[in-house]
Amino acid sequence: MTLNLDKSAWKRFAFGDVIENISDRVDDPSKAGVDRYVGLEHLDPGVMTVQRWDSPDKVEAQKLRFQPGDVIFGRRRAYQKKVALAEFEGICSAHALVLRARRDYIDPNFLPVFLSSDYFLDRTIAISVGSLSPTVNWRDLKVQEFDLPPLDEQKRIADLLWAAERNLRACMAQTEGLRRLRAAHLHARMAQIEAAAGTVDLDSLIERGRPITYGILMPGSGHPGGTPVVKVKDFPDGHIHEGNLLLTTPELAHEYRRSALRQGDLLISIRGTVGRLAEVPESLDGANITQDTARLSIASDHDRQYVRLVLESSYAKEQIRRHTTGLAVKGLNIGALRKLQIPVPLDATAEEELVGESAVIDFAIVRSEACVQSCRDLRSSLLAGALGGH
Repeated sequence: MTLNLDKSAWKRFAFGDVIENISDRVDDPSKAGVDRYVGLEHLDPGVMTVQRWDSPDKVEAQKLRFQPGDVIFGRRRAYQKKVALAEFEGICSAHALVLRARRDYIDPNFLPVFLSSDYFLDRTIAISVGSLSPTVNWRDLKVQEFDLPPLDEQKRIADLLWAAERNLRACMAQTEGLRRLRAAHLHARMAQIEAAAGTVDLDSLIERGRPITYGILMPGSGHPGGTPVVKVKDFPDGHIHEGNLLLTTPELAHEYRRSALRQGDLLISIRGTVGRLAEVPESLDGANITQDTARLSIASDHDRQYVRLVLESSYAKEQIRRHTTGLAVKGLNIGALRKLQIPVPLDATAEEELVGESAVIDFAIVRSEACVQSCRDLRSSLLAGALGGH
């Protein structure tokens, strides 16, 4: 996007001459006199304001104090691009820099915009030191030189970017609200169905001859032209990503034919990240799974989408949580999975009704997510137009 900027009037400054590094250190977080602690894990890439935090009494070791209007920049692993304006006072991780605008040179509203740009972040990545955990040092950053627009042009750029940011936050809030609505709706409907009809074991909803089972123990490292094997990492968001599936040997696929997949089967992760769900598409008919995933072949007299909704609901997730064991690696035993209690309505049409109700909410979520992506794209375009090309 072109903003018709006259960059001939821009001036070059050393970073440390226009931006102040605030090094107000706090040795005991619980005695800092503030209510919020912001760790690097609370900074969301692509969001210009701090939206998440924790309590200072939950952390130890030295921290940095920040004030409203300061910008927190995650100097460790700068490639993660964690930059956010703080709109409140608090303390933050010592693996961050607390940066403050020198108002004679830089508009405070422009500062988080500038620090969020690839123009700035690419430079910080380039000067990071260390291999395992590359870190930006202030002594290296403060001498870096950048071209900056005059203050009036900074304000114009900032106003545009903050308008885009507000739209982004509104769409994100709408999306999160719809997700909460979906969760609450499922929970309420599960309670209603349980009260009216009771529950049955998940195992009783499974197709005869295709029991709940896990898959291949050691699928190997790959075999050209072999049978696709779906791992937990292959369905991170409710859908199977088919682009990089492991292919196992025909011999192993035959040995584990009991866990072969058919179109419409549901998959649920049972080790590591427990409870992920996905449906097998036609393209993976005949594929297989690993021991970290269980296959659910729902009998034809039940709606598999209804069963999936139950398994996605807090009603089932709480049961899964109670039966998940292990410390280093969490796991759900197949026996416990088979005994999960599933509310089943007396009238089968009620399953279809709930699926339809959820589909309406899901459609709204998809549209809201598209709004979020459009706002992100617009913001990126504005940033590139304003601060690209240097």
